[in-house]
Amino acid sequence: MNYLLFSRVNTDLLFTVSVLLFVAFLYHYFWNIKEQNGENTFSIPLDKIGEQSEKLRKRLLEMKVTQKEAASTILLLEEVIVRLCENGGQAAKVKIRKLFGDVTVTISSQGGAYNPFASIQSWDTGSEDYYRDLIFRTYQADLSFSRRYGNNIIIIHTHRTDSRKVAVTFACMLLGFFVGLVMKWLPQAVSEFVANNIFSVIQTLFLNSLSLMLAPVVFFSISTSLSGLSGGKEMGRIGGKVVGTYFATTVVAILIGFGLAQIFFGGGVPALPENLSALPQDLQSTADVSVKSLLLGIIPVNMVRPILEGNMLQIIFIAVLAGVSLSILGDKVTALKTFFNDTNSLFLKMMEIIITFMPLVAFASMALLVFSCETATLFVLLTYLMATITGALILYFLYCFVIAMGGHVSPMPYAKKTYGYLLTPFTLASSSACIPMTIDFCQKRLGASKKISSFAIPLGATINMNGGAMNNIVIVILLAKMCGVDLDTSACIKIAVLTFLLIIGTPGVPNCGLVVIATILSSLGISAAALSFIIGIYNVIDRILTASNVNGDIAATVMIAASEKELDTKIYKE
Repeated sequence: MNYLLFSRVNTDLLFTVSVLLFVAFLYHYFWNIKEQNGENTFSIPLDKIGEQSEKLRKRLLEMKVTQKEAASTILLLEEVIVRLCENGGQAAKVKIRKLFGDVTVTISSQGGAYNPFASIQSWDTGSEDYYRDLIFRTYQADLSFSRRYGNNIIIIHTHRTDSRKVAVTFACMLLGFFVGLVMKWLPQAVSEFVANNIFSVIQTLFLNSLSLMLAPVVFFSISTSLSGLSGGKEMGRIGGKVVGTYFATTVVAILIGFGLAQIFFGGGVPALPENLSALPQDLQSTADVSVKSLLLGIIPVNMVRPILEGNMLQIIFIAVLAGVSLSILGDKVTALKTFFNDTNSLFLKMMEIIITFMPLVAFASMALLVFSCETATLFVLLTYLMATITGALILYFLYCFVIAMGGHVSPMPYAKKTYGYLLTPFTLASSSACIPMTIDFCQKRLGASKKISSFAIPLGATINMNGGAMNNIVIVILLAKMCGVDLDTSACIKIAVLTFLLIIGTPGVPNCGLVVIATILSSLGISAAALSFIIGIYNVIDRILTASNVNGDIAATVMIAASEKELDTKIYKE
């Protein structure tokens, strides 16, 4: 009874602190916007356009936009203001806004309805506006027009950044965390209705959409990447580096797991409670871990079954075989290579459209996570959670070391840029679902070539599970001690070997690691029902491990790209 009261008090405290932090965040955010509005608003009459444009240019540079972006914005601004004044508009009001890293310049002018961009659709070279429209045509994607309250509104998108997506997703996660806490205080019927019929539906629809795209994205990414390699020598060298790096880091992760288990659980641990609830049916089965079954499971009996079953190892095998064959055939199959490239672009674009709903899914997923986790369970398993976080941080430093030693480049740009992106795999809890976003991140933010990233990332999502390998060791040793099982050297070697074999080809989907852990426990004579002790918190653990797994894929891609001279150092260092 005292323990329940203690848990309730801590729940009240957590709720109160969360509300205060959330209110403080909103106050700070909106106060900054209010303060900046006065500094970033300009009135620009036509006779003072030069003077005011220079002030505006300096303000843009203070917001960390590039010289080129500032110069193009000033050219567009001056042309827009001139046209507005020529058509009866009054002095233009200009406002600069910076939101989540994106910088926009808004121009408003009272007067009759007039769209300065209407003439750019005409390609009449005899028109007097044809040459004046060239700058608008060049930056057409960054311009927009609207008419509101008697004002002509023109928006110039000066600077776009990927960090905006990360910031919006993080903000939605914070909001979801707050909503999840609020749901704990609502009537149970209301909370369960919202969780099961709204948030759960949003999450399921999104994950189903990703699953729909997963097989074609992996197949065409790998086959297209391999088809572009110059020959068998290059293919073997890059493939050897990718697989070798993944296997080597997995072995190190297993050793880290043993070290963490000794540090956090080397002393006495409480006995496992006898009244554990039964495991769900899908976790009561174990996997066949023989080397024979692993090898035979790589090659499918037909082309359709791997896609229907979502067997990623078999899909990768077919993709590698197709890519190698296209590379060998060379110019004879140029049309087929073009088809593969175009199809790959199609599926990546479809995935990109699906990913636009990420902030909504982040909100729903976090609300569900907080609502479903019992506070008492979180406190009991705090040590296990801290061990997992510590292991993820150690792996982060390991990845920096791999980049520095293997790629001979500074790991600092990787470390600075990656931590923000890892919110994505943390939210989705699926390394496979992150494949297209991770490829895009490696290419656009880290400068890895398409050839390397399109091959290394999909492969890593299947065979590179460093976070999972590390965690398997920790939790198996913990549960074995709680069950009173003594682990000698031979038992530890058995755990390590089974972990290595099982982790290769583990589906990159949420909570699949529980089946792997259940298999290892069964091999030690421990009931898989012992997993019930960690199921309450495993959703959080699995998200941390997924982020660590994806981080390992990114680090290996950067290292291999750097060693193959396929890393754009300008993009990497910016």
